[in-house]
Amino acid sequence: MVVVGAGVSGLAAANLLAKAGVAVCCIEARDRAGGRIWTVHDPAAPVPIELGAEFVHGKPPEIWGTGLPISERAGRFLHIEGGRISENDELDRAADEVMEDLQKQARPEADETFLSFLDRSCYPAEVKRWSTLHVEGFNAARKEVVGIASLAEDARAADEIDGDRIFSLRNGYDCLISTLLRGVEGLVRFNQVVERVEWKLEFAALHTRSVPDGQRHTIRSRQVLIIVPIGVLQTEVGHPGAIAFEPAPTEILSAARALAFGQVYRITFRFPTAFWEENREFRGAGFVFSQEQFFPTWWTTAPIASPIITGWCAGSAADRLAGQPREQIVEHAMETLERITKLAAPQPECVYFHDWQDDPFERGAYSYVPAGMLAARKRLAEPVSDILYFAGEATDQNGHGATVHGAMASGRRAAEQILAARRR
Repeated sequence: MVVVGAGVSGLAAANLLAKAGVAVCCIEARDRAGGRIWTVHDPAAPVPIELGAEFVHGKPPEIWGTGLPISERAGRFLHIEGGRISENDELDRAADEVMEDLQKQARPEADETFLSFLDRSCYPAEVKRWSTLHVEGFNAARKEVVGIASLAEDARAADEIDGDRIFSLRNGYDCLISTLLRGVEGLVRFNQVVERVEWKLEFAALHTRSVPDGQRHTIRSRQVLIIVPIGVLQTEVGHPGAIAFEPAPTEILSAARALAFGQVYRITFRFPTAFWEENREFRGAGFVFSQEQFFPTWWTTAPIASPIITGWCAGSAADRLAGQPREQIVEHAMETLERITKLAAPQPECVYFHDWQDDPFERGAYSYVPAGMLAARKRLAEPVSDILYFAGEATDQNGHGATVHGAMASGRRAAEQILAARRR
């Protein structure tokens, strides 16, 4: 049994399969496990630095059940508009009302985009702007594409696990990866890029290329669980990271194309001091939301005091950064940070950044559902002739897509599908 991808979904699946007595190996294209979880332990930084996933949203059992130390994030929530900094509770409550109304009105059989929902509403312009910032920033989605049926489903699922509370793994997200790896020690093969999957009714043959020597191998398996981002499934054959299927699993690939893959740029600075604290209005800030063109959202390490701050640019705002060199992205982030803090930033001691859009094994951030396409998640999770199985956050059907815990749950779901097929 072969699992393609050693992110949290693949490792969760491999763990369950191995415990059930299935001979399993996990193939990973990179030289590390974790996928879009990538933690940097810089001795000069007082906290772990996350290049990808950082937060635990609420109390999902998939993560809390590991027993790993978890801390709640804190600090003031600030809004900036027109140069004014405020803790606008009324604005937060109004934005919450938008999401409550959305949940009441959303219907899968008559789905519409978030933009359409706002256009026919009577909310004040200010509330519409901040609600759009939240939806696009949190979901890495475009307002004119994302459907409100999926937003409503996600909101209801989040409510069930206290999803409005934000936590982080105290020792870094990679401690979750280390925990999962211990259950499949010796079963993960790194630097193995899957280029082609041939499958028949009896078995599948995976054609791989080793990195960096370029040697090619063929692995045969009765069943294959493929867990790659839909950005990779959407990539045309011939481009780096793409997987060719022979024959093409038409319904699966159509479902992958029906979903959207969000774009995100995040950048973390380590400064000599937390200079933003010099502005009295910023003292104790945890999260900062603005209407800036580049990097409208920022967060600190509060309640831990440190000179580290992270900028976030997602949804339509991320389109403006696409294709720009690293130096230009850093410059945009620095200019934005100085503008919102109204202070001259010192030279950063370190800049932490990874371009996930340019990563051939990722191609972006995480999935979201366009209007009218909610059923695509379910189609993507259906086995193909009991040979090919698919998992990953994009296949989650419980309102937890685009999350680490949703990815873990999808891996276990696929493993259960495989075990059920073997029992037949």
